[in-house]
Amino acid sequence: MRLSHKIILVTSGIVAVMGLITIVAINGVVKSVVRNGIEQNGVVLAETTAANVADQYLDGKLLTVKSILANQLDSNHYLVYAYILNRDNGSVVDTFPQGFPEGMIQADPLPDGSTSVSKMLNLNGNLVRDTGVSLVSGLDSIELHMGMSESALLAPLAGISWLIAIMTLIGIIIGSVAALLLSRFITGPLETLTRQAVRIGEGNLESEIQFDSRDEVGNLARSFNRMAAQLKETIQALQRRNQELSMLSQKLGEREELLGKLWHQVISAQEEERKRIARELHDETTQSLAAITVGLKTAEEIIHSDQRKGLRFLEQLRNMAGQVVKELHNLVYDLRPTILDDLGLVPALRWYAETRLGAKGVKFELQVKGVNRRFPAEVETTLFRIGQEAISNVFKHAQARKVVLLLAFQGKSLIMRIQDDGRGFASQEIGRTTDERVRLGLLGMRERAGLLGGTIDIDSRVGEGTVVAVKLELSETESEKEGNPFGNDSHLAGG
Repeated sequence: MRLSHKIILVTSGIVAVMGLITIVAINGVVKSVVRNGIEQNGVVLAETTAANVADQYLDGKLLTVKSILANQLDSNHYLVYAYILNRDNGSVVDTFPQGFPEGMIQADPLPDGSTSVSKMLNLNGNLVRDTGVSLVSGLDSIELHMGMSESALLAPLAGISWLIAIMTLIGIIIGSVAALLLSRFITGPLETLTRQAVRIGEGNLESEIQFDSRDEVGNLARSFNRMAAQLKETIQALQRRNQELSMLSQKLGEREELLGKLWHQVISAQEEERKRIARELHDETTQSLAAITVGLKTAEEIIHSDQRKGLRFLEQLRNMAGQVVKELHNLVYDLRPTILDDLGLVPALRWYAETRLGAKGVKFELQVKGVNRRFPAEVETTLFRIGQEAISNVFKHAQARKVVLLLAFQGKSLIMRIQDDGRGFASQEIGRTTDERVRLGLLGMRERAGLLGGTIDIDSRVGEGTVVAVKLELSETESEKEGNPFGNDSHLAGG
């Protein structure tokens, strides 16, 4: 709503409210005065009438009395009725054209010891002020009652109310015209200020508002001009700061690239170290333990004393040595499974998943689509380590019954998707988990994918399982590298 409309609306509202208050106030005051006057004049009129008819009534001239009462009604249009009641014998002289109303005798009795009584009665929907006096002083049993219509006496008040209402309407019209002129005088400069504010919002800070007045609008215009100048200086300072931030951002980008290379070197060195340890354990420690096992088996054949006990002892040693060999083999494959280097990513993932999940009775399904070649060692290592971490999390935390691993090569994109039907978790709680192992594992998965320019998405819902999706974009050289085929579109299952 425009300001001019608001001014007109408020002005009209004030005039209307004041007119209404005036009407209500005048009505209240006039009604109070009229009612007091009715009550006082009613007693005077009743006492005067009683003095005029007392002798005729006592002489038994009831027709004369009735005629006098009727003349009183004719000369006073606000009188509704008049009657004389003898409470000793119940006789009534009244002016009611259709007979004396039932219940009127007890409507307004004169109290004992009182010379007059006044009471408001509802006579056929008309409010009547009933005034009663003793007809003869000292004779309380004979009463004269006269009823004065309050509606008739208040009739002129309605005319006054209409006159005030018309004056109020005229005041609203005059006030609206005055408010319109005043609003134009006020809102004209404000509209100019508004247009300038729009120009400032659009970035035009050069033009100034020209107001020579010394009133509030002029002060506001000068404040706008100062604001525009300060805003111009602020924008210039921000532009300089943006240039500085741009340079800092460039330096940070270079620093981030350097850190990425450093991370790449760290992970590469870590993988090389795992290869070295795996080879040493496989070539030396495992063979040594196998030789011990053979030696113990030979020793048990030459035991002469207590052969049964010796055989049991040697059997235990042999089992222990075999277990050590098995554990060392597992350690070797955890550090760097040779199957990854020898046969590639698909067999390595299948071997690791079946080894870990099969021992716990979890069904495993491997789906391969479009993977008919070997990929660069860093790509296969990255996907294997991510898959290793995801499968390890399923094994330790998910309580799943089935795991599906999809490995697909589409165009230049290598996609790995690991889905389980375990208990899941709220995805937004990944960063707030208190399990350091899980948090570092997820962070490591993201870092590995990020180093190759890939993305990883982890989607999980409580009770609905977890999906880990990795996507790597390969260069033309990487995507065209040939290797051992696994079929263009194969479906491998295990479990």
